[in-house]
Amino acid sequence: MPPQPKQIKNIPDESIMNDLYYDAMECLENGKSGGKQALKLLESALKIDKDYVQTYIGLISTYGVLGKKDKESEMTKVAFEKTLKEFPKWPKRMEWGYLENRAYLRAIQYMADLYWDNGKDDKAIGLFRLLLKLNPNDNQGVRYEIAGLYVGLNGEDINKMFDDGNKNQDWSTLNKLVFEQNKKHKFWKEPNY
Repeated sequence: MPPQPKQIKNIPDESIMNDLYYDAMECLENGKSGGKQALKLLESALKIDKDYVQTYIGLISTYGVLGKKDKESEMTKVAFEKTLKEFPKWPKRMEWGYLENRAYLRAIQYMADLYWDNGKDDKAIGLFRLLLKLNPNDNQGVRYEIAGLYVGLNGEDINKMFDDGNKNQDWSTLNKLVFEQNKKHKFWKEPNY
């Protein structure tokens, strides 16, 4: 009898999960009706791999669109826990430029935002500072969030400032906020480009 091939573990197909994630994010452009379809796609991804952090990032966005705050918070906690499991010790860098890092960086940011929303400012500041250390280019705009937190603003305030900046093509108010608060609290060292 010829030798039998080794049993190969059923390794999750990351490209399928990524396709399901991006298709789900596209569905969200249609509001709540798209949110229901997005939820089905992400549930399919969970059947492939229940530990894939990017799927939970998609669920956070989907539950946000569907207005299910409790589920959105729950998925934020799960994404963060799974990120901690993946990184028992934080690396020196986790830059945004590598696509595989983005879900983890988002999980950390969403957890910081959840802490901030719930008045756990010290925990939020700790995670925001971690993000600025891991990804000093700050492609996520964390420097604006931490600066806003230091002056008593909330996430909606910062989003409104961004919207105004985008509308007027003038982000000087945000930049001034970061400059002033960074001078006091030293949370970010702007990279030399």
